[in-house]
Amino acid sequence: MNPDEAIPLQAFGALLHSQNIGMVCRALNMYQVAAAYTQVSGGNPLEPMADEVRQVAVGILTRPPVEAAADVPAGFDHVSALNVLTVLAEPDDLDLLTGVLERAVDDQTRAVASLAADTARRKATGA
Repeated sequence: MNPDEAIPLQAFGALLHSQNIGMVCRALNMYQVAAAYTQVSGGNPLEPMADEVRQVAVGILTRPPVEAAADVPAGFDHVSALNVLTVLAEPDDLDLLTGVLERAVDDQTRAVASLAADTARRKATGA
């Protein structure tokens, strides 16, 4: 990694590991957007942090969704985590994602959990 790349990744890492859940959600959403741009730009500049992003997202899903606050709506942490897992989910995440899907209380969470679980299933079967 050249020095020009280190600063943005350090800044992203600070957001990702912030104690403020709103900042963590922003980092997860930034990763998701960067991953979507991969199709047109040829690469995700945040890819070197993919494992950390996945670990943070999985960690969020092991806790109850956040209550509404000034900087995040109720459940926004779970939706952000699930969004990023539509790209990064691994077969080991399938049980967790299935549980989130079964407990989902709104259509948005249910839909994104389904997509993330599909990603884990595809990777498990090599499809």
